[in-house]
Amino acid sequence: MSPTKLPSAVVTPEQIETGNSLWHDAWSRLRKNRLAVCGGATLLVLALLCAFGPFFAQSYQDQNLDLGAAGPSAAHWLGTDTLGRDLFSRILFGGRISMMVGLVATFVALAIGVTYGAVAGFFGGKIDAVMMRIVDIMYALPFTIFVILLMVFFGRNIFLLFFAIGAVEWLTMARIVRGQIISIKKMEYIEAARALGLSKRRIIFRHMIPNILGPIIVYTTLTIPAVMLLEAFLSFLGLGVQPPMSSWGVLIKDGAEKMEEFWWLLVFPGGVFSLTLFSLNFLGDGLRDALDVRSSKD
Repeated sequence: MSPTKLPSAVVTPEQIETGNSLWHDAWSRLRKNRLAVCGGATLLVLALLCAFGPFFAQSYQDQNLDLGAAGPSAAHWLGTDTLGRDLFSRILFGGRISMMVGLVATFVALAIGVTYGAVAGFFGGKIDAVMMRIVDIMYALPFTIFVILLMVFFGRNIFLLFFAIGAVEWLTMARIVRGQIISIKKMEYIEAARALGLSKRRIIFRHMIPNILGPIIVYTTLTIPAVMLLEAFLSFLGLGVQPPMSSWGVLIKDGAEKMEEFWWLLVFPGGVFSLTLFSLNFLGDGLRDALDVRSSKD
């Protein structure tokens, strides 16, 4: 008697469950965070207004001394400053400078901090000890005074301002990246890369850093508002953006000097600046939760 043949199990393509990547799951969790979505949408609207608004608004430099500081009206939605310049246009143009400072200085801090922290964490030992003691020494220095000295020594240049701020904001990024590198450098795929004879540079920049992008992205979104606040503080001291250019920090400084008489000179620039900082922080918190795999409910 011949044995009975069991029917072979056939799996149709419809029965195969496709997995989701980490970035797909993170995006799904981020969309469920209403504060983060609102923060991202607000930032997008503000960025578009600052980028293209000055092309359609009145010139931020046109003066009308006869008009002087006038309150909000149909001709000037947010009023004018003491020189008769349209405040709405100056806020839009100042947003370009403030956002540019935030992005460029953060990129400088990102490039220095990620590279420095990755090298220290990868090599470890005495190299790591020396590099991190340098970071500790720099932490002990007052950041603001260091930036002020750079600005006074090299001159008040808008491009120097970007790099001066970025040069003092990389320390925390270096520590974060170092810790992440130490946590993954003993994993199997790193040991396999070593066994294949890949160069240390290739292992660091092609295999290790791409696998810690989550914490890097989160801290980057939190660094941008810190950089913008530092630029506003420097402008408030008169060491930031110089006339006739303006930034939100310059506008807040001018408004604070005349707030008792002309309230709109402080309220509107300060309100837009605060809205931007809140949006950046909401987005950063949302990204932190979305990129944390332990927060997944699946």
